[in-house]
Amino acid sequence: MSKFIPERVRPDYRADIQAIRERQGDEAIVDWIERYYASPDVDRDDVMIALDINYIGTFYELVRAYDVDRPEPDKVEEARQLEMMRLLLDGKEVPENLRKPASWTRQVN
Repeated sequence: MSKFIPERVRPDYRADIQAIRERQGDEAIVDWIERYYASPDVDRDDVMIALDINYIGTFYELVRAYDVDRPEPDKVEEARQLEMMRLLLDGKEVPENLRKPASWTRQVN
């Protein structure tokens, strides 16, 4: 399991982070941070609501305080986005296959 590293928390956020840890528990916090990193469907606001965080700075301090592995970037998706942006900035038309991420295509099990 990922762990909390108290040295990463700035002094002015320690009380707030400790209150969140006592209220939610490390397991729930790590679960939400992992979801935030892994899924484009979970954004900062979702995590803040779930963990009852009121200030954006507290959210970022919390994320920084936990040693949670981030998933590897999707190199194919990054290449698609770069090519799409290059075409847009050059004023060219973007082909249909570059307009949507591969994850949006329908898959048959």
